[in-house]
Amino acid sequence: MFFPIIKNSTRGGRIFIFLFLMVFGFVFGTALSAVGSIFFGDTMSELGKLRFAQISGQLFGFLIPPLFYAVLVREKPLGSLGFKKMPAWALLGTGAMFTVLPFNSLLTEWNEGFTLPESMAGIEELLRSTEQLAENVMMQLVNVDTAGGLIINILMIGALAAVSEELLFRSVIQPFSIKVCKNAFAGIAVTAVLFSAVHFEFYGFIPRIVLGFMLGYMYHVTGSIWTSMLMHFVNNATIVVLYYLNFNNIVEVDVESFGTSDNIFVIIGSIAVTVAIFVVCHRLGKRDQNT
Repeated sequence: MFFPIIKNSTRGGRIFIFLFLMVFGFVFGTALSAVGSIFFGDTMSELGKLRFAQISGQLFGFLIPPLFYAVLVREKPLGSLGFKKMPAWALLGTGAMFTVLPFNSLLTEWNEGFTLPESMAGIEELLRSTEQLAENVMMQLVNVDTAGGLIINILMIGALAAVSEELLFRSVIQPFSIKVCKNAFAGIAVTAVLFSAVHFEFYGFIPRIVLGFMLGYMYHVTGSIWTSMLMHFVNNATIVVLYYLNFNNIVEVDVESFGTSDNIFVIIGSIAVTVAIFVVCHRLGKRDQNT
């Protein structure tokens, strides 16, 4: 049995430890990115600097805090983070990441049409400019013309982001939210909102909540963090590959509209099939718990 460094900590104490690790990790990751950019100077390309910032931010802002937290306060760190065997039926969750696309694309279009009151025009302009800046950075990262660049993006944007964000939100924040809300559905929803908010994309806020809820629910019914990590990876890696194929004229596809449909029956079918997948997973999860 593993003995935690900080034993018998209160809920308030655990919250303080977790927040301290989060803030420290964010500050350290940001500082490391700035120092690295200055230190390497002209020896590193702009793309290299962006990659360095992305990796340091994911490592110290998302990955290391939950790992350190589990080691500090949990008797079984890996078990508390959900590292257990993923049931085979959980692969249905990866399929749901595609079946939900028409519905989520409709939500994206709806979300992008949001406008704030005229009195908040300054805030709206700030939100739009911030989101445009983030989009410009992402385009610089994903639009690569070499196989090596594609592999780096799959590992960095696909794997690293999936592992680190799922550990933070699903392994640590979600169980706490469920305890506070005293309801699994509400706790998963709260975590999904926080997950979306951290990405600072106001005009993609609603569809990312849906994705966050899907990831959270699948983790909840399987009890394995590998499930949501795999779903998250498949989602991110698919986007990375599509951008690569489109940028290099291998396949002509509008990545932004991938999976969209104006056909109401397709959208209804998207909702129906996705819900059906989660109903099946819910029943299979209950079955596994009772055996």
